[in-house]
Amino acid sequence: MSLLKPACSLQCRYMTENYIVENKKNIARVVGEHKTTYILRTDGCEYIATVRGKFHLEEDFPKVGDFVEFVKSSSGQGFIEKVLPRKTKVVRDNSERSRRFVLERPQVIVANVDVVFIVMGLDNDFNKSRLERYILLAKQSDVKAVIVLNKVDMVKDPEIYEMDVKKVSGDIPVHLVSALSGFGMEFLLPFFSSGETGVLLGSSGSGKSTITNWLLGKEKQAVQNVRENDSRGRHTTTSRELFSLPRGGYLIDTPGMRGLGMVDDFLKVDQGVLRDIELLIKNCIFSDCDHEKSEGCAVLDSIQKGELEQKHFDNYQKLKKESEQSKKKVTRETIVNRKKRVQNIYKDRKNIDEE
Repeated sequence: MSLLKPACSLQCRYMTENYIVENKKNIARVVGEHKTTYILRTDGCEYIATVRGKFHLEEDFPKVGDFVEFVKSSSGQGFIEKVLPRKTKVVRDNSERSRRFVLERPQVIVANVDVVFIVMGLDNDFNKSRLERYILLAKQSDVKAVIVLNKVDMVKDPEIYEMDVKKVSGDIPVHLVSALSGFGMEFLLPFFSSGETGVLLGSSGSGKSTITNWLLGKEKQAVQNVRENDSRGRHTTTSRELFSLPRGGYLIDTPGMRGLGMVDDFLKVDQGVLRDIELLIKNCIFSDCDHEKSEGCAVLDSIQKGELEQKHFDNYQKLKKESEQSKKKVTRETIVNRKKRVQNIYKDRKNIDEE
């Protein structure tokens, strides 16, 4: 933690929570996010910061990757006052529940990223339906995506998986790698050549932390073996964190996400993942075809001929249902919920101060 220089005598100073705070705006980037605190980095210095004041009435709190305005105290404490406009944001549908209120709104996962690396292991982690969700998540966030098929050393013919993925990936590039051995990892480097920010998304155990360590050139992120019965990880990464890469650029590692709900109508953002099913539906004889037993159903005919996978269609149906439910949600908090939200934040912050 860097020591702060004495404030100029001309600067307005005031007392806040027993700290002398400079009334001077500083710009920093959020590189870490915890329950009620954030890690900010600016000019090579890092600060532990909290939000305060009118900020509690804002819709979106800071996220890793955000640029923020903050003021700092003589003790090194930071106070975030504003989130600067975001260039991009990766968003998923979210529902936060507590005992006394329900808060339903889109959740920003990370902000200001240039590329999303969708990581999937070629062990029991491989799940094409989940991959379709990640692809749509990137598309609805309007961020360039790259699919990274990790652990090529775990299968005999990784090219078969690559061909299978390309059936749903559309124009998204697909790369085979082994982060553990370094095979194929060089392809990642050009994505950071101009100082871009990338984010790793994928389930626990897919190898995101191993990829992070390879790009950093050191064992920064803890890595654990996956369970042998299902290849699932143990949530080695527990929070989002932004790293500066030695060759330039930035990388955000994230924990595995259990929920990947769609915020927008996925048919509006889809440019190939599930478009094949939409084209089939247009060929059904009846416009209100249920695709279960209706005569002249083009979807059922394609499944019976082996041209369309049943799992692929089931995932389409599930996503469509979630998308319709998302439209019905109330996206604005009520005054009661907002007040409750602020009270919970202050309560958590007070408990931390008393520890």
